[in-house]
Amino acid sequence: MRAPAVEAWNLSKRYGAVGALKEASFFAPGNAITVLLGENGAGKTTAIKLILGFLRPDSGWLDSWVSSAAYVPDRPVFFGWLRGREILEATWRAFRIPPADVGRRVAGLCERIGFDPELLNRHVSGYSLGNQKKFSYLQSLLLSPGLLVVDEPFSSLDPPAIRSLRSLFLDLKREGTTLLLSSHLISEMERICDSFVIIRAGRVIIQEGLAALRENYVFVRLPKGLPAPKITNRHDPAGSYHWSRMSSGVITVLADKDKAHALAEAAAGSGGVEVEPPTLESLYFFFTS
Repeated sequence: MRAPAVEAWNLSKRYGAVGALKEASFFAPGNAITVLLGENGAGKTTAIKLILGFLRPDSGWLDSWVSSAAYVPDRPVFFGWLRGREILEATWRAFRIPPADVGRRVAGLCERIGFDPELLNRHVSGYSLGNQKKFSYLQSLLLSPGLLVVDEPFSSLDPPAIRSLRSLFLDLKREGTTLLLSSHLISEMERICDSFVIIRAGRVIIQEGLAALRENYVFVRLPKGLPAPKITNRHDPAGSYHWSRMSSGVITVLADKDKAHALAEAAAGSGGVEVEPPTLESLYFFFTS
């Protein structure tokens, strides 16, 4: 994976008696798309707020190598009595964007996002939820951020808008932007992400590069009754195995391809051995089971 643009070390955050994040360490590689995965309440949004400085950690620290950041929340909130154009004007004035550049940048972003520029003359309170989300992207990308953080990037959007945003995210990566996305839509994230971080109950379970895992590892499912392979750790020091015993008694092993071949051969006489490449969804359920 690339060198980090943002890195978190042993971050912890409590809300009263609730530990939202517990000694969590992860990073977002520069010029890449990293996705945070986890159940509701796992700690993803807390991690985002800590990265952006909206919250202060109880312990741990953050390093950042980006000059600017922008945030698109799950449910954007605007001053509803303002028109879209007025909000954008307040934005470019606050961030000292040269006025001569604004019109061209807004027009280009509207086209890339699929946002009707005529809506800029209307009050944002009259926007649909999908258009409010698109407008949040428009406002954030007007700043040309080095880091774009998005919570539930496709919420409230229709299929054409989702397709446009997928292309936009890939274009932004090629243009040098680092993206950190938090989403429950695993299949959509698999199509665009370079690395993933799984958070469960406030703890980081794993961070890996998706392409490397798919290229070098496979799942081997051993039938019920077969002796378990000699694996002492969920992730051994050599990086050879991850493993999980399923409730049905079937043993599932995530192994590098050489080890997988040996396992399959050893169990060949038993029947029922399955070997399949990992997907982001199968990896998620494997590591959270």
